[in-house]
Amino acid sequence: MIEITLTQFVDFVLKSGSPKLTVVRHVKKQHGEGYSPQTDFYKPIRDALVELHRAGQPLTTLDQVLRGLTDKKKQTAYPVLVRGYKKFAARRALEWFGPPRKAWVVDDLSVSLNPELGLKIGGSPHLVKLYFKDGEPGKRQVEAMLHLLQSELRPKTGGVRVGLLDVRRGKLILPTDYDPAYLTLMEGEARSFASIYRSLPV
Repeated sequence: MIEITLTQFVDFVLKSGSPKLTVVRHVKKQHGEGYSPQTDFYKPIRDALVELHRAGQPLTTLDQVLRGLTDKKKQTAYPVLVRGYKKFAARRALEWFGPPRKAWVVDDLSVSLNPELGLKIGGSPHLVKLYFKDGEPGKRQVEAMLHLLQSELRPKTGGVRVGLLDVRRGKLILPTDYDPAYLTLMEGEARSFASIYRSLPV
């Protein structure tokens, strides 16, 4: 089974032509090298956000993740992420619940969806996928992510809402519509990814 993340799959979907091959090559290279927490740029802030809600900590706890940063890129990015998340959370009554771990599987490709946060927002349960990247997510990117999250998570969680949180801007993006036929397109992309992956040398 070829296992990839939702971000990796959507990066592939959004490309056309030879850049698709570049995405798959990069993923296969990462698989060959193995996962390392040291190369996961957003792991400390991701873990801090999960623990914040799981332990019922105050928002000011997030400031601790900024202390002792030596990576210059993190010194630039992390304060923006903390401010953005505080902007989102400060205006809402949030209550933690454990989010499910799910995968979307097409043939021998498994795309992990795994929303990081399960939050009751004003009493309404939401499964929240965190988006950390610098640029604002584009329409096609949001569409692909939310369709896949909805297809796998909503039917299995009693209709809980799913959302994509643009952490830098403190903006929760919720689906406006859902087209089951869209998954047919995504399945074709999944088979294409797997075919390219298998054709590349180890």
